[in-house]
Amino acid sequence: MVYIVAYDLKSPNNTEGDYQRVRGAIKQLGAHWCHIEKSVWLITSDDAASEIRDELKKYLSSSDILFVAKMTGSWASVNFGARRVDWLKSKEF
Repeated sequence: MVYIVAYDLKSPNNTEGDYQRVRGAIKQLGAHWCHIEKSVWLITSDDAASEIRDELKKYLSSSDILFVAKMTGSWASVNFGARRVDWLKSKEF
């Protein structure tokens, strides 16, 4: 399954080190991931969205925002880049 993970780190816990910590946690969730924007990722996982959320909560501060949703396969993009488009096309939904 492909999930979109989006987050927003709130001050004062939004330093580059804080972002690196969360990025590292996302990369450890599964073997396949695609970094979309600063705080938006696509990952593959057999876990439920709530399980992914619970794992990532360990790396967030209490005021940070996190959103995890399973993608169904219908997507569209503009100026997304070949690497990202190829990554999505290679996934089964």
